[in-house]
Amino acid sequence: MELEDGHNPDSPLRRKVLLKLSKQAGYEFCDVTSIHGVKQCFGSDKFLPEKVWWVTVFIISLYLCLSQMYSVYRKWERDPIIVSFDQHPQPIYSIPFPAITICPETKVKSSTLNLTETFILVRSRKLDESMDSKRVRKLMALLQLCDYQLYDRNENATADEDTLQLLRRLAIPSFEVFNACLWRASSFRCLNLFKTTLTEKGFCFTFNMIGNNELLRKEELDSRYAFNSETRESHWDLDTGYRQGGVFPFRVVAGDYNEGLKVMLLAKKVDMDFFCGDKFQGFRVLLHMPNEYPQLSSQFFRIPLNQELIVTVTPRVMSTDDHAMLYSADKRNCYHGTERYLRFFRIYNRRNCEVECLTNITQQLCGCVRFWMPRPVGAPLCGLRDNPCAEKAMSNMIKAEAAKVKGESVENAAYCNCMPSCTHVEYQTQISQADWEWQQGGFFDFDKRQPDDVHQSKMVIYFKESHFIPISRSEINSISDLFASAGGLMGLFMGVSLISLVELLYYCTVRPFTLWKLSRRKRSSANHCSSKESDGVQ
Repeated sequence: MELEDGHNPDSPLRRKVLLKLSKQAGYEFCDVTSIHGVKQCFGSDKFLPEKVWWVTVFIISLYLCLSQMYSVYRKWERDPIIVSFDQHPQPIYSIPFPAITICPETKVKSSTLNLTETFILVRSRKLDESMDSKRVRKLMALLQLCDYQLYDRNENATADEDTLQLLRRLAIPSFEVFNACLWRASSFRCLNLFKTTLTEKGFCFTFNMIGNNELLRKEELDSRYAFNSETRESHWDLDTGYRQGGVFPFRVVAGDYNEGLKVMLLAKKVDMDFFCGDKFQGFRVLLHMPNEYPQLSSQFFRIPLNQELIVTVTPRVMSTDDHAMLYSADKRNCYHGTERYLRFFRIYNRRNCEVECLTNITQQLCGCVRFWMPRPVGAPLCGLRDNPCAEKAMSNMIKAEAAKVKGESVENAAYCNCMPSCTHVEYQTQISQADWEWQQGGFFDFDKRQPDDVHQSKMVIYFKESHFIPISRSEINSISDLFASAGGLMGLFMGVSLISLVELLYYCTVRPFTLWKLSRRKRSSANHCSSKESDGVQ
């Protein structure tokens, strides 16, 4: 009867046996373990005050150990990536020379339209479309390029569907802007180096930028939208660098005055018009990556008339190592080129993402897009009367970004989440300038123009050094470092090692089972002996 009860899992005898075996395994563990304080806490040779003392010490040590381990884990989870300088300099030849966008402050030839005079006539109601529709249309298009919004005087001004073509025809032609261009100390035809590019300041001229087909998804855009006139195939990718034998975008082999770009720029005196800007005449210049959409309203420097600018460039190159790429984009705070899909752009970078996001917000809020934005199929162009709405769209985007940084809730439609690309290049500049007495030198084509008719400026751009030190995103702690930190804390506070944990697992699982098997074997032997004795007595 006792044997049958012993086989019943719910029998009191079985529970009693299991409890006894577990207790026995626990005492064995306390006697042999290397974990500090366990033997003193539960040893059978200790008095109660001693056990209380050691239990208190053990609990405090365990609490400190676990809290420190949790702090290490939280730090690893919250900030797993560190940004630091690389140990090895890289040659300047490994990155492209910056793309350079130049915009004349003069927006239209005076022979085509006197901007100030025409605006005064329209404002005073002495000129309207019924009198001279072409002249008024030109004015409405050019007013969109002005630094100051003049929509309050033209509340009924709508955008012409041919605004881009009209602005293209009104723009100062490139042969009247460039006098001479030298690339790496060799003279080139400026029209071969600088390609016409659409910006928020109208049609400008860009050097060393990739073309439409590689930058934009043309199938998503209106057929009338043309960003630039570059047709060369590029041999460079932001993540992988230059392909074997790649030559475009252009790059240089050294940081030297003669290993850069020299440009002589002209501005006709008769075309000077101070109405549209802030009383400055000259040129705006933006340095950016060759695969980046230029935005001159965000950052630029100016070339004054009759001045020479020396611009030395120091690249700031950010890269991300393979181990850091294993983390999510939110953890490393950047996007790989293929991680974030853009509707209008084939290439992801922060600037392209922001342009696309602003375009989407403007279209959603205003029902139109600005003339310089990537234009979706069927989307109308915003006119002057839509400028307040377009400004509100920009404000909403900026506010959403600021709110997200503060941890506040934001509208998904206004939040762009345009993190930097995991590999990107920033071109930091140092500028010096001086008066340029160009009339005294051989920097003018006297056969075609007279020096008294124009202003001339000069700009020289080159890399400051032949090498640069990249900045790299990398793991601050790998998984092995995390385990090492946890193991060090456990060893410091508890004297625990990996063998100690295996030992604990053994005494919690294998050892009780072994003791149970041994007890069954002894019981079976005892029962067998008792049966033999009973048979002998009979």
